[in-house]
Amino acid sequence: MHFLQRASVFVLIGLSAFHIIPTFCPSYALGPPVNSQHEKPAPESDHHLVGCPDSPTPGKRPLGDGCAIVAHTTFPILPEAPVVLRLENFPTRAAAQDSATSASAVVEAIGKIWLLTVATKGERSKSGSFVTEIGPVPDIPIAEKYELQVADADFAPAMNSVISKAVHTHSGPELWYVLTGEQCLQTPDGIRRAKAGESMFAPANVPMQLNITGTGNREALFAIGHDAAKHATTVSDWQPKGTCQK
Repeated sequence: MHFLQRASVFVLIGLSAFHIIPTFCPSYALGPPVNSQHEKPAPESDHHLVGCPDSPTPGKRPLGDGCAIVAHTTFPILPEAPVVLRLENFPTRAAAQDSATSASAVVEAIGKIWLLTVATKGERSKSGSFVTEIGPVPDIPIAEKYELQVADADFAPAMNSVISKAVHTHSGPELWYVLTGEQCLQTPDGIRRAKAGESMFAPANVPMQLNITGTGNREALFAIGHDAAKHATTVSDWQPKGTCQK
């Protein structure tokens, strides 16, 4: 699927609600940005959001913080379909900024500079090192303005008892690129797993439970593309079956 700018509707046929995409180059902004609002769970639910505030240093997660939103990019129009989230590496932040578009975010993670861009499939920057394309991306509603919200999270498996209670939905599709470790995503349609160097995505408004699996820390960059007038993340009362841990 892909983002839609026009009023047509693209129906996905024969694909599951989320996808894992292996790459050969090397959720989950669970908490909303500071001062934003989000839906509260029903009284009988113990679901909550894991804190993931805006980083005080744009583009970089503070050392010692498990999760931080590192970029908010707003842009007025979506690229021509099919749309992907393109990831590239650059030697410096300035070099990445020189190649950025209005739908790009420049972030730093695992000692590298990353340029994430909502773009038409197959496009490339004139410089930089191509890493992967995630997508085609599921649709988001037509809007006057869009936001690309990017976060970086690094959690140990021991944190999964907390992470797994963060059952939530997003107002736009969410996309992950796993930097280290392993993760498993459960939705009503089943589970998918990804490890370092792989990506996955989930459509808008699908309840999900993210699990940290494997034996080491899982660090990932993840992004939500959504209507900028809407909140990105809400708590969900959907009850997962815990299949990721079986």
